[in-house]
Amino acid sequence: MLILQKHIFLCSLFIRLSYSSLEITAAILSLWCVWLAAKNKVLNWPISMVASVLYGWVFYQNRFYSESYLQMAFFAFQSYGWWYWTIPKLKRKEKPIQKTPQRFILWIILLFFVGYFIWFNVYTHFYKDARYPIIDVFLTVLSLTALFMQARRWYESWFLWILADLIYVPMFYLGDQPITALLYLIFIFLAIFGLLEWQKVIKKAS
Repeated sequence: MLILQKHIFLCSLFIRLSYSSLEITAAILSLWCVWLAAKNKVLNWPISMVASVLYGWVFYQNRFYSESYLQMAFFAFQSYGWWYWTIPKLKRKEKPIQKTPQRFILWIILLFFVGYFIWFNVYTHFYKDARYPIIDVFLTVLSLTALFMQARRWYESWFLWILADLIYVPMFYLGDQPITALLYLIFIFLAIFGLLEWQKVIKKAS
């Protein structure tokens, strides 16, 4: 019995160390890809794709299943970004940074709540053991909304990222992912920086 307990302890320790190593690696890659993106390096896309795959597995193992699906959405967006950046002949017309047009605000709010209601019911039906499903689903839908708004280069997207990161930090900390909690704490400051930079552009254009 004692030998069996030792084997179980060693196996659980190995799994925990492997899990922690993946989380640390994913966090480092996530920070690296942000730095590469800031430097306008195309390498940021494949690095971010690897980070999404690793985090998808980490979140799934920790029962943050909705976050795993969010990583799939990020992976698809990153694949498009990689393709978009590596076609030199593609005529890219850059959208100007602007505030969210008034006519879209109500639609965004409506789609957010509809998306949350649908995904929450589907999610909780299939994943009974999910951790913090109410918050996890909320953050998934909020992140997708922010991602869409950022793709449209709408200034208010940064407010959504800041809100999401502020909630992510305690969720991941309480969910036994302190490394990821620290990563999202750093993301808060990066989002504030992005907000201020876009604010300068809007003021300059006005």
